[in-house]
Amino acid sequence: MKTLEARLQRIGASLRGRLLIYLIGPLLLLLVLGIAVDHRVIITPIYSAFDRSLARAAVAITAHIHRGANGSLDIPLPERPPPPLRSTVHEQFYYRVSKPDGRTVAGTADLPIVPTQEIQARDMAYGDITYQGQPLRAVSYRTDEAGEPLIVTAAETPHRRDNAMRRMDLALGINDTVQMLLTLGVALAGIAVALRPLRRLHDSIAQRQSTPQALDPVVLDKVPTEVQPLVDSLNILLVTVRESSLAQQHFLANAAHQLRTPLTGLKAQLEVLGREAAGSPLEERIALLHGGIDRLAHTANQLLALARAEPSSHNARYYSVIDLSALVGDIIDSSIDRALDRHIDLGAECRPVQIPGVYWLLHESLLNLLDNALRHTPAGGHVTIRNGIVDGVPFVEVEDDGPGIPVAERDRVRERYYRGAGSLGEGTGLGLAIVDEAAKAHGGRLLILDGQGGRGVRMRIEFAREAG
Repeated sequence: MKTLEARLQRIGASLRGRLLIYLIGPLLLLLVLGIAVDHRVIITPIYSAFDRSLARAAVAITAHIHRGANGSLDIPLPERPPPPLRSTVHEQFYYRVSKPDGRTVAGTADLPIVPTQEIQARDMAYGDITYQGQPLRAVSYRTDEAGEPLIVTAAETPHRRDNAMRRMDLALGINDTVQMLLTLGVALAGIAVALRPLRRLHDSIAQRQSTPQALDPVVLDKVPTEVQPLVDSLNILLVTVRESSLAQQHFLANAAHQLRTPLTGLKAQLEVLGREAAGSPLEERIALLHGGIDRLAHTANQLLALARAEPSSHNARYYSVIDLSALVGDIIDSSIDRALDRHIDLGAECRPVQIPGVYWLLHESLLNLLDNALRHTPAGGHVTIRNGIVDGVPFVEVEDDGPGIPVAERDRVRERYYRGAGSLGEGTGLGLAIVDEAAKAHGGRLLILDGQGGRGVRMRIEFAREAG
């Protein structure tokens, strides 16, 4: 029951469902009215035709009445007429010839007579009567034979006419129902066609997610007139959000950029001071300050990279064709010395793959992934950078055989400033956030997978599927 209620609520909440609900009520009303009108227009004449057939039977009985040689009325008909006066084998037919005072001349003596007081001679009176507990349809015919007034009554069981009317009602009901269903089908098809612009609008907005065009105003060329006010409001909201996002990005970029210059000068002064204080008690403290300045400078660089990695900060002019294997080679060249210092085997597995992208952003992303891998891989371990295509999807990944990342934390490590339980002290918590934003900016995604053999972790960036 709860499932049915939930489905009904979902139907009522959708525009298609509401239109369907608004259509079904009037269509059902039209169905009932249509059946009633059809019954009135078609069934009533059929019923009248049966009455006329019964009246012809009464007239046929009248034609058999004549006076005998002794002057009495002679009606050569049995009480229960055989065919053809009997309508069908299963039908019961009765007749009665009587005088106005109620005396029966021929036929079934106790057969009721349809009241005929108000009819003129040779007129018919129709009515429903009951004889021996069964309903009958009867007609009484007032006539004069040889100057003597008579009433001829004919009656039959209504099974034949009732069956015919039921079949006709059923046929009309089926016909009207089929017409209603066809009308409903045509209406639903029309609704589906009419709602296509809304579906295209939905798909257009859905495809914008995590792309440089995510916050661009929606084009109104193919938007239905009824929806244009909503899209206008949405465009105002998009522009407002975009301006706010750009302002935030500019603030972060400017702040990070402004920090880099004094930090560089401060680091140079600390290097000079460290040389002057060599061998003195201040040397250790200066070294600690030097490490703090390095971490602060790294954080400033990460903030700058994060601000510039937002998908909305990139336009089409920033994109170019990038050879992933060449990019991997550049990353290996810039990090080989660090890997040797930590006694880590750094390797590459490359295939010639080209994608459209922003070079410096992918370069920064791979550096972050490699930096994480080198920091968390113990001495004697292995780190591999590889790229290729799987099922038409280009990718680049960094794999290590370090401690890995628990499955429960793989979603959270993408968050800004989040650091897992096993993170080392010098991390900023921004590296994977930068990589995640960069993947989205390229229409792809960041996957965190187990390393081959179940050890370590593979950080894979999958790009948009190749066309064709």
